Amino acid sequence: MGGHRCYEVKEVLVVFKSPPDLKDVGFLIHAHTFADRDLWAYFPEYKRVRRIPTGSQDDSFFGSDFSYDDFGGPPNLDEYSFRILREEIIDNKPCYVLEVTPKIHRKFTRYVSWVARDLWVHLKIEYYQDGDIYRTGAFSDVRIIDGIPTPFKLNMENRKTGHRTELTLESIQYHTHFPDSLFSQRSLERAGK
Repeated sequence: MGGHRCYEVKEVLVVFKSPPDLKDVGFLIHAHTFADRDLWAYFPEYKRVRRIPTGSQDDSFFGSDFSYDDFGGPPNLDEYSFRILREEIIDNKPCYVLEVTPKIHRKFTRYVSWVARDLWVHLKIEYYQDGDIYRTGAFSDVRIIDGIPTPFKLNMENRKTGHRTELTLESIQYHTHFPDSLFSQRSLERAGK
């Protein structure tokens, strides 16, 4: 939304160390856009890597209230229409309140997003399914890391069940240099080692 597009491949490797039921479960992303990306998950109890089909990327991320898509890389902005609804203040930050409507079939038929005007980062998102609010996301403790506004507290609540998942970042690094071999299915099986 900042006026430019990044065509770099986004590669992400996540390996859980806790809670105990997710220990060594892994997730690998190779992403250009939502429509052009590959996602894989590794489950140590099955000792196999499973590809996450594009049609399942709105599904629950390892039983949490987040979806695979929430971690899946940059969206193709051409696949959405945008409309500014109003301006509001969230956490003492002026925000644009945007209505975002997917042009392609998605689980969520509409989003309402509070985007901080000075940072261009989401502070809140409401996800709608056929007119009903399905889940809400709140993103706080925004810090500037290597020039990138980054929320360190992420909360997602399923409004149908009342269940909530909180994700807290301890640290993050951008512009790092790792060998391409780290972002492979083989590395995913070895729990990122």
